[in-house]
Amino acid sequence: MYTKEPKENQHNIFDDIIHPFLDKDDELYKITQAIDWISLSDKLATFYCTNNGRPTKPSRLKVGLLILKHLYKLSDEDAVLALKRNFYAQYLCNVSLEKNQKILNPSSLSKFRKQIGVEGVKVIEQEVLNSLKRTKLLKGKKLVCDTTIVPSNIAYPTDISLLEKTRRKTLEYLDKAKQIGADRYRTYRRIAKKIFVQYQKIRHHTTKSRKKVQKRLLQFTKRNIDQLKHALEHILGSLSQNSCKLKEQFLKEVTEFINVASKVISQQKDVYKGLPVKERIVSIFQPHIRPMVRGKYPVEVEFGPKALINLKNDFLFLEDLRFNNVSDVHLLKPSIQGYKERFGSLPTQLATDRGFWSKENYNLAQDYGILKIAMENKGKNSHLKDKPFRERLRRARCKIEAKISLAKRKFGLDRSRYSIASGEEIWIRLGLIAMNIKKSVDYG
Repeated sequence: MYTKEPKENQHNIFDDIIHPFLDKDDELYKITQAIDWISLSDKLATFYCTNNGRPTKPSRLKVGLLILKHLYKLSDEDAVLALKRNFYAQYLCNVSLEKNQKILNPSSLSKFRKQIGVEGVKVIEQEVLNSLKRTKLLKGKKLVCDTTIVPSNIAYPTDISLLEKTRRKTLEYLDKAKQIGADRYRTYRRIAKKIFVQYQKIRHHTTKSRKKVQKRLLQFTKRNIDQLKHALEHILGSLSQNSCKLKEQFLKEVTEFINVASKVISQQKDVYKGLPVKERIVSIFQPHIRPMVRGKYPVEVEFGPKALINLKNDFLFLEDLRFNNVSDVHLLKPSIQGYKERFGSLPTQLATDRGFWSKENYNLAQDYGILKIAMENKGKNSHLKDKPFRERLRRARCKIEAKISLAKRKFGLDRSRYSIASGEEIWIRLGLIAMNIKKSVDYG
């Protein structure tokens, strides 16, 4: 059952003892004042049951901890620990001293993110946007857009390591299946592990030695997956109407894993034969991740989604997220439409890099009524050579590069660490929320 934010502040120790002595110039104090917590609480209520179940912790507490987490790059555990030790964090989350010791378990933040999902994070984002509009920091109608890769939290993939991870995960499921009644199988786990460890100890590998190990691990992994399929059939045959939910959840989880693992085996067979592989899986735990070949220094290939980001004044907003390496040419229209949905009007100025250039995109921007278009064409002769706004909008475009760099260095966009469904989008949006709200209170 959802617990709404009270319409009037509850009387606690902050009112009489601590609150009068808080520094009004502290950023957490300003952030607390900037957000309309009652409105935000009412909007988040739609993600919960209103009249059934145990009462939840207040949404202000959990949203405040998420802001604290992404503002200072903390883990869930460290964010809860900061709440216990910091008066300003307690003021942000509206927690009194007598309640802050056991107010929340860190795992509740993970459950909260799963409960509200991407749509709930967009609600928080909209509330922060309303705060920016109230302070009149969003001026003009200038759109600057760019793309960047937000790397996922996976190890650099190789064919051998991917097969080994698939094999080990398959063995984990076989052990669980044996505990709930499946047959025992000869898995060759010690032999396969020995082969992998010996391979890892060698610093430099020849093509022949690598293909030999790859072939053997393919055989071991395929055998284990076939055994897991047989175990799954045995469990399904013995499943009755009174079977526990735990067993049903296990069967669902194993079925999803087998589909991914079978695709990995099929792709690795093609790799072994030297055939091209499309939609190649690089992580058994996050199969939706694809390699992004960018050709940029110092990392030519990155593993994570491509984010389309708009800059409005000094604030960044996520407009689109793609897990395939789509060309920037196809992302101008989503950028302009996202701007219109967010701010209620179309831009009159546009600044992008050469990656967005095409004659169709230039005509598209003109059709939207954009008067000043600083989109460099490809080639030596620039069509913006004599345009008076060229240099001004070029400087504006350089600004988004610095802002994206800041987001990666200070607000976690250098690596996405959520592995839940749509975790990458949730991570990016929360990071930009923390960055925008911090920038807004810096104006002061």
